[in-house]
Amino acid sequence: MRILISGQIYADSFARNIAVSAEGMGHKVITVDPRRLRRHLGYAGTILSEYLRKALATLEVCWHRPLVRAAQDFQPDLILIAHGELPPGVIRQLRPASRARIVAWFPDSIGSLRRQYLLGADLDGWFFKDPYMVDEFRTKLGLNAFYLPEACNPRWHRRVELTDADRQKYGCDLTSACSMYYYRARILEMFMNYDLKLWGSGFPFWLNSPLRARYANQFVAELEKAKAFNAARVVLNTMFPGEIESVNCRVFEAAGCGAFQIADSKPVLPELFEPEREIVTFRSRDELRDKVDYYLSHSEERRAIANRACERAHREHTYERRLRQIFEKIGLARVVAGSRNPQNERAKALVGSD
Repeated sequence: MRILISGQIYADSFARNIAVSAEGMGHKVITVDPRRLRRHLGYAGTILSEYLRKALATLEVCWHRPLVRAAQDFQPDLILIAHGELPPGVIRQLRPASRARIVAWFPDSIGSLRRQYLLGADLDGWFFKDPYMVDEFRTKLGLNAFYLPEACNPRWHRRVELTDADRQKYGCDLTSACSMYYYRARILEMFMNYDLKLWGSGFPFWLNSPLRARYANQFVAELEKAKAFNAARVVLNTMFPGEIESVNCRVFEAAGCGAFQIADSKPVLPELFEPEREIVTFRSRDELRDKVDYYLSHSEERRAIANRACERAHREHTYERRLRQIFEKIGLARVVAGSRNPQNERAKALVGSD
């Protein structure tokens, strides 16, 4: 198939993982980054352009004009929107631009919908990682909504050989790769006296926390993230409180890297990994501290749990498997199957999928 993806493209980003995985499946993929212009404007220009874009609806639609042009030129079979900032007016422009099915796979919590553009758009399918969102939007809005969690990418979310330099840089008892805010800081501050390393960029200037001293202010992604997770004894996965029933991408990434993690207990987690056998969970501060202390002194149990999680992540929770689910739900699976037959023309396959 020909797949056009709209989303931010940078190391280990959601849209990049989708694009790389789709290409690995044999599809022809192009991407359009809706925020690419910011990288060329400088700080002042970025602030001004963002203000104007939000203030003027016409400018906001123009901001996404490259996506419409790409659809006209590329003539994709599928347009996949990997964010929630595309105005419904842009979707209306995409419809006559190609014969593509248009879907959104939203990777964030309900609080990140902001203007809720996705709920006002004419799409062929909506995919959300939180079952709560799926139920709300399907039953009350009549959307063709489906549950689809995030995933790992075995190309870089995997076990890696660590050099002495890697162990020196990343080695520790506890780690996480995360953004920082007060909710997470209040949880992690109880480990200030532990061997703790936190990875991420842009510690907020307004966040008053002693964790600033443990924050490397370095973004780790792909193989560097795999090194950081493999070099630590325990990966701490404290999820954003807006994750109502869902889990974050770090659940799958840490598991795919073969790391041992302790994660927030969430309703969907038992469907993804077996608690206490493939992933360790916590419900309270005391439980988190107790489990950290226990597993730091039980290395064999850590390794066994991490091994089982890694095997399951690579078997069941990859971007390729998720993409196949999207194809199936929106009626493109037959297009993919038909394209394997050299006797079938693309046009005939498209007609056959309707």
